[in-house]
Amino acid sequence: MLRDDLAINEEYKRWLENSTEEMKEELRRFSPSEVRESFALDLEFGTGGMRGVLGAGTNRMNTFTVRRATLGFGRWISERFSNSSVVIAFDTRRKSAHFAEVAAEVLSSMGIKVHLFIEPMPVPVLSFAVRELKASGGVVITASHNPPQYNGYKVYTSDGTQAVPRYAEEIIEKVEKSDYFENYDPDRTLIEKIPNSLLEGFIETVKKNVLGLCSDYDGLSVVYTPLHGSGNYPVYKTLSDLGHKVKRVEEQALPDGNFPTVKSPNPEDLNAFSMALSVAEEAEADLLIATDPDCDRLGIMVKHEGAYTALNGNQTGVIMTAFILERLKESLPSDPFIVKTIVSTDLVKRIAAKYNVEVKETLTGFKFIGEIIEKSEVEGKGSYLFGFEESYGSLFGRHARDKDAVSAAALACTIGGFLKRTGRTMVDYLEEIHEEHGHYLEALVNKDYVGIEGKERIESIMKKLRSRRSLKLGKERIIEFRDYLEESGNLPAADVISIEMQDDSKIIVRPSGTEPKMKFYLMARGNNENEARKRIEELSELVEGIEGV
Repeated sequence: MLRDDLAINEEYKRWLENSTEEMKEELRRFSPSEVRESFALDLEFGTGGMRGVLGAGTNRMNTFTVRRATLGFGRWISERFSNSSVVIAFDTRRKSAHFAEVAAEVLSSMGIKVHLFIEPMPVPVLSFAVRELKASGGVVITASHNPPQYNGYKVYTSDGTQAVPRYAEEIIEKVEKSDYFENYDPDRTLIEKIPNSLLEGFIETVKKNVLGLCSDYDGLSVVYTPLHGSGNYPVYKTLSDLGHKVKRVEEQALPDGNFPTVKSPNPEDLNAFSMALSVAEEAEADLLIATDPDCDRLGIMVKHEGAYTALNGNQTGVIMTAFILERLKESLPSDPFIVKTIVSTDLVKRIAAKYNVEVKETLTGFKFIGEIIEKSEVEGKGSYLFGFEESYGSLFGRHARDKDAVSAAALACTIGGFLKRTGRTMVDYLEEIHEEHGHYLEALVNKDYVGIEGKERIESIMKKLRSRRSLKLGKERIIEFRDYLEESGNLPAADVISIEMQDDSKIIVRPSGTEPKMKFYLMARGNNENEARKRIEELSELVEGIEGV
C-alpha cells in the first residue's frame, strides 16, 4: 500500500532510530525524492518472493527487509510442521551470503533447524536439497539475472517447488504482520552446514538422467561462461564427466556480484556472450553456453557453417522436446506429458501430437511447472518428461522442482554430440523440425517503467486495455480476447491478457512479476521463415497501439 507523505516521514524517522549505524549514515544522505522512493512502499513480497534494489528503506533489499520476510516465512513453516527445517542457499550477488546468514539466524531463533550452504549454489541444487533432506521448506537469496544493484529472496515449500499462490498468499499474510525491527535470539546449534556430498549427489543424478536418455554421442568442444555466478563448478564438472572438452571463460569464472565484465549477467542477452565468443573462435568450439548468476537459465550459441548462431529459449525448448520424444518413442511411459507456460511456443504442441504426448500449459513462472510435476507424482497420474519456458529455463528429470541450467547444459551438449555424429548441428535439427511442423516464430517486447510512477503507468495500461476490449486491434480482427483475471480456466487467476488474431497469431500482455516492466509476447506461424518474420513485425507495430491505449 502506498504511504502518504506523513506516513513516509514517520517510517523514515523510525528507521533512523532503529537501523544499524551504517544504514543510518546512508539514510541521512537521502534527498527528499530518495526518501519517497525508499519508503513510499514496502518491498513487495509477492507470489515470486521479493526482489529489489539494494539499499536502506522499506522498498529496498536490506538486512531488515530480509529479517521481516524470514520472520513471516518462519511463522508459516512453524504452523505447518513440527520439528521443522529449512534449507538456505545463495548466489554470488552482493550481500547474498550476508542475507543468507541473517535468514539462518532468524529461523534458528524460532526453533527451526537450518541447513545452510556455505558456498554460492545454483537454484536447482536448493530445490534438490529440500527434497533430499526432507526439509519443510527452502530459501534462496538471488535476483537471478537482474543488474548488480538488485538482490532478492525466494521461498520454497517442502516438495522443492517455489511457493505457489495459495501458499504464497498465506506467507505474505505472515510477512505483513511481522515488523522490521523485531528482536530475535539466534540459536547457532540449529544451524548446520551442508556437506559437499549433496552437490556431488546432484551432479551424479543429472548425469544419470542424461545418459539414460542418450549415451551414443561424440564429445564436444564447449566454451562455458558462468557470468560470475554459481554455475561454475557444477556445470564444468558435469560436462567434463560426460566426456566433453570444456574451456571456461576465466575472466567470468570468478564469483563477483558486480558482474564487471558484462552489462547484464543475462544469457538471454547476446552481449553477455562477447567474451565467450572470442574464446570460442580461438578454440574452434562446437558450442558456447552461458548460465545466469543462480544457474537456472541457459543460453546457447551453436557453431553452424563457420559462424556462431544463438538459440533463444523457445528454440532450445523445441529442440529438447523433439529430441527427448524421438529418443523415448519406443519406450514412452503411460500417460506421458510435457509442460510449457502459456507464453512459450505452440510448436511443441505439434511435436508432441506426433508421439501422442500430452502438453500441459501453466501460467508464467516455473513454480507452476513444478506444481504439476509434484501433483502428478502424488496422485500417480501421468508421467512427466520435460518442462520449459521461453525465458531460457527448463527441467529434464524429476530430481528438482525448479528450472535447472546444469541439466539443461548436459542435455544440450548430449544433443549436439549426437547430431555431430551425422555432421549436423542443432541449427540443422531445428530447421528439420520447422520443415515437418511449420515455421513458428516468437518475439518478446519489453517496455520499462521505472519507479512508483512506472508502477502506476503499468496498472493504468492494463486497466484501460481491459475496459476497451473489442473485436479489433488496429485493423486486425480479434477472434479471442482472454483476460486471465476472469477466464483462467484451470489456471489460477493472473494479471495476463491474451489477444488471438484471425490467423492464430497472438499477443500476450503481462506485467513482469519481478521487474518494473511490461512484457508483450508475440507469436506467429508462417509457411516459411520470411512469412513468419513479417508477421512478427506487424504484431510489433500493434504493441505500440496497445501501450498507448
